Amino acid sequence: MLVAAGLLLMRGVTAGSGWTHLIPGLIVAGAGSGLVNVPLASTAVGVVAPARAGMASGINSTLRQVGTATGIAALGAIFTAHLRNTVSHRLAATPLAAHAHAIAAGIGGPKGSGVRFGLTAAARQAVATAAPAGFADSLNEILLIGAVAAVASLTLIRGRDFAAEPAAPGTDAAHLTATEPMASSPSP
Repeated sequence: MLVAAGLLLMRGVTAGSGWTHLIPGLIVAGAGSGLVNVPLASTAVGVVAPARAGMASGINSTLRQVGTATGIAALGAIFTAHLRNTVSHRLAATPLAAHAHAIAAGIGGPKGSGVRFGLTAAARQAVATAAPAGFADSLNEILLIGAVAAVASLTLIRGRDFAAEPAAPGTDAAHLTATEPMASSPSP
């Protein structure tokens, strides 16, 4: 929940926002990410029998790396598409309307600015205004998507998936295996 709260705190960036706008959200999201590491590892090994804990830990580490790379790729694609769409829409109301799509397609491309040679000073100014606004809108979009994904990930943890603790020898539950349900003892 701290990660989602941090991401939501970072939203609201505008083209004129300074980097300090992000500080509270970065602190909260960073604390949330740090606090989730131990429970995440504990959950990964807690859903399997103790004999398979090493395998579960390795799979957890691998899938965190794959998830990070996949998340960056997906959010980057969404960011770029939203950026180009926003810039194109903003330029549609200017004298550059006929070239808005081509200029927007150049945003984030090899040249990085989308500014074409031969544009007048007014046209370059229109692009220079649309690009940062599109960047801010796109950043706000992926921050919201990330916050929703962080909250949605809470639904993936189910208590019934945890492996039962092995019973100590000599107790009534010692004859149960990890796959057999443990009945709760009656309250006195």
